[in-house]
Amino acid sequence: MEQVLLAREVIVKFFKRFEVFILPLLKFALGYFVFSRIHSIGHVNALVEPFTAVLSPSLLNILFALLFTIMPMGMSWMLIILTITVQFSANLELAIAIFVFTMFIYLFYARMSPRESILILITILAFHFNIPYIVPIIVGLYFPITAAIPVTLGVFINAQIPIAFGLMSPAAAVSGGDMELTELLTELPGRFSEVYAALMSGLTVTQEWLFTSVIFAMVIVLVHFVSRQAIDYAKEISIALGCVMTIFGFIVAVLVTDDQISIGLMIFGTLICGVIAAIVRFFDGVLDYQRAEAVQFEDDNNYYHVRIVPKVIMTKSQRVVKRIRPQPETENHGSED
Repeated sequence: MEQVLLAREVIVKFFKRFEVFILPLLKFALGYFVFSRIHSIGHVNALVEPFTAVLSPSLLNILFALLFTIMPMGMSWMLIILTITVQFSANLELAIAIFVFTMFIYLFYARMSPRESILILITILAFHFNIPYIVPIIVGLYFPITAAIPVTLGVFINAQIPIAFGLMSPAAAVSGGDMELTELLTELPGRFSEVYAALMSGLTVTQEWLFTSVIFAMVIVLVHFVSRQAIDYAKEISIALGCVMTIFGFIVAVLVTDDQISIGLMIFGTLICGVIAAIVRFFDGVLDYQRAEAVQFEDDNNYYHVRIVPKVIMTKSQRVVKRIRPQPETENHGSED
């Protein structure tokens, strides 16, 4: 165990030393993934396609990822919204619906909570890598309860993605470039209502996203409150309870609805996500509960009762080698009488 703690201290010190470089690199990686996925949509209007074909896709992803890294989150959201709208511009009514929906999210949430709004992208990223169950546990540990809002939005948007791709038929991708502008504007209200009806019917076919949002919100609240209790191993207990709540919630969802969710894969994925969350917690801090103590003091206005739990901080053990040399025998030459 001592060697593990020593390795942890080395990794933590390395991260803190180069944090100013590591965090921008992580944000760049997130931006590159987001824009590479957006540019892979490919349903660009024929009028806009010559402008998007100026740069190669890889160079375009790197350029947008750099902008995502250096710009504030509010401006990054505007860049994401405009890029998504352009990529769906072959179906103009769908592009307008996506633009209105994403702008609504930006104006009424992301603009006011830029730090928490990045959880929308992280939630979609977790679904892409099939580890969505880690999101509510990590969010409950390190974010306030209000962070359940961006997680719910991320779950909702992730459910909308296949529906939006389903509306992009080959005929719709070509029709936008063949129609004249006046004819397109004339038919836009009716076709927009059709897109809206298709999006809503797609969401009502399955309630998986709704149950997922409710379960994730419950896990966030549970982990948040348990992890902040004044008990030993509160954060570790909250991670375990979050996994239990996730498994129990999805089992109930499968029994109540007709959604086909693999219970075995869900349990296995939840346990893996719990292990990842425990590793994150391990690198965040290790507490020595055996040396915990309660401190009481007061001032003129208040009385304080504080529980102090010291962190385990390991330093590289220094071995002192002591050489024992045999002492030379000393002959005592006594004086002869």
